[in-house]
Amino acid sequence: MMNTPNFSLHRLQGLDTSNARTVAKALALDASPIHIEAAAKTLYQLTESAHQGNASACTEYQQLLYILSLSDDVATSTTRRWLSNTVHRLEERFMPSVELPAPLSEEDFQARLEQEISSLSREKHPMSQYVFGGHASRAQLQVFLQHQWFRTFRLYREAADLLVNLTDIDEAAALSRYLYGELGEEDETRSHPRLLAKLLNAVGLEEDFQAISTMPEEIAYLNNRVRCFRNPDVGWGLAVFYVTELVVPGNHEKLYHALLQAGLSEDAAEYYKIHVSLVPPRAKREWQLISKRIPDRAFQKSFLASLSQHFAIEKAYYDAVWEEMQNVE
Repeated sequence: MMNTPNFSLHRLQGLDTSNARTVAKALALDASPIHIEAAAKTLYQLTESAHQGNASACTEYQQLLYILSLSDDVATSTTRRWLSNTVHRLEERFMPSVELPAPLSEEDFQARLEQEISSLSREKHPMSQYVFGGHASRAQLQVFLQHQWFRTFRLYREAADLLVNLTDIDEAAALSRYLYGELGEEDETRSHPRLLAKLLNAVGLEEDFQAISTMPEEIAYLNNRVRCFRNPDVGWGLAVFYVTELVVPGNHEKLYHALLQAGLSEDAAEYYKIHVSLVPPRAKREWQLISKRIPDRAFQKSFLASLSQHFAIEKAYYDAVWEEMQNVE
């Protein structure tokens, strides 16, 4: 089956609003600086209105940002990224900062991370507990895994943005090794998106590498992840990387066993199996990207602000997926 290309102009035309048309003009091959400036102004005003309480503006600017950030057309990527950055920097002005008069010691910083992750991470969410407990029906597992797909299939591209911002060659090498594993090492058919696609097929779903979410909470989650990974202040990206990549093995082990209990084979559930590890986060090589920066107060502030923002958005997202799951048998 041929999937519809995830191209920005096609998607903007589908929205058919004056703001979408303004942004589309900025992405045309013959776009002038005036068109691009008009799009930036439109996005700025929408984003500002959204953060002042305008719900419809919030929905619209997140949808436009999603198109700008996560479309696949390379020809418009430079303009799309510039416009996205305009929104990202404005968003950050409205985000609460972290009060930190002095940098925490490494021990205290680690304790704070563990406390926040323990109390706020997705593992505590009732949806996670429901799935971990083996209570989900096949239809509910389909909902859960479809959203897992949205979170996973293009994650390597976002991590590559973080890699670009690591100017230290040894740090870049550490993250490159992570990407090497994420993409299957020497066998591209064993990349993590391909293994997840195999799992989707096993529960009766088709993988779609041009998939486009329509859930507002999921769109906000994905937009925030892009913003963090692209931020030149790598504290934002490393916080999201830490919470989504270095502390997930416990969750994945529970999901793996839940899928086996639901009747899936070990081969079908391989995506989760390969993530199972007893190595604690700070024993992993990627931890060095964080540990060497801990003495820097500015890094701690960015990291903790990013973590707080991520958990707030993730909770709303998981609440929405959980509601969808509960509406199927």
